Amino acid sequence: MAGAGWKSYSTGDLISATEFQTFIQDQVVQVYADSSARDTALGTSDAEGMFCFLKDSNTLQFYDGSAWVNFIGEGDITGVTAGTNLSGGGSSGAVTVNLAIDSEVAFADQVASAVVLKDYAETDVALTSSSNTLAINLANGNTGSITLTENITDIDFTNVATNGVSTFTLQITQHASSSKTVAINQITVNGGGHATGKTAGGSGYTVSSGANAIDLVTFLFLDAGTPLINALQDFS
Repeated sequence: MAGAGWKSYSTGDLISATEFQTFIQDQVVQVYADSSARDTALGTSDAEGMFCFLKDSNTLQFYDGSAWVNFIGEGDITGVTAGTNLSGGGSSGAVTVNLAIDSEVAFADQVASAVVLKDYAETDVALTSSSNTLAINLANGNTGSITLTENITDIDFTNVATNGVSTFTLQITQHASSSKTVAINQITVNGGGHATGKTAGGSGYTVSSGANAIDLVTFLFLDAGTPLINALQDFS
């Protein structure tokens, strides 16, 4: 008859066996060595609202009418909801939240420090030019490739980081006709004015002219300024 509530006694009152069982025995926190000792002692006398303490695991439990469950105590968290790239969650008991590492994770330009990378690859953005203009969006990746189909007279970069150093490595494959050119004197960064890319010694850059020749051209930006250009040329 656990859960009978409270009864006030006065000095000299007699306590019957039923009252002792109901108001004292059934409503104290019982202490046991472990759950097996509890089950042996109680047998089928478990009653809803009973509490016990298990010494082997230092766990406070209560009987909910059908089973003994851990008493965790009241907190201010009513539920755990899985957010972006997370799965799982729950509103009671042990809650598991899993990170979906098999899909794209957006870090929203947050700083990562003391990072060790192993077995990584960069996204290769397939690029094409239009009306002699090559548009490169760094939000899509920091490496890309293009096979020339026309002369490129304008290179427009967008989403270049405005704080710190960022790079874009471009693989340029010359057209089979060996006749296409790439100019670096009409470069824009994040919608700014045209500028000439800077090269070592101011020597400029001329795309390799051999049919299907490959150049690797790296554009380095400091605070989204005019890019510094370095080229490895004429792979064939």
